[in-house]
Amino acid sequence: MGPGSWRSALLAGIIVVAASDEQYAIWRSSAVNGFTWELASGTYASKEVCDEAIEGRKRRIARTLAFLRRIGVDDTLQHTVGDRLYECRPTLTGPPTDPYRGRETQSP
Repeated sequence: MGPGSWRSALLAGIIVVAASDEQYAIWRSSAVNGFTWELASGTYASKEVCDEAIEGRKRRIARTLAFLRRIGVDDTLQHTVGDRLYECRPTLTGPPTDPYRGRETQSP
């Protein structure tokens, strides 16, 4: 073994540990904030746990929308509550770079 091999092994070990300690956060976007992304949660230990948290949020929103429909709330308010987008991203990165493209305007 040469003197540089233990340095390479140490560096590889540090990278593996750093990658395994990566935490995730939920980013949210909606029409209310002009479809700009904002941090919407604390951190999660893995992407799977973060994705499960998003699914929980979606279930709560679906229940809220069902309630709003039952009491006769108009479509505008329903869209305000129900148009949210969620994405899990590593905490060291920023918000998603691809903006929501569903609101593109058309020229007459």
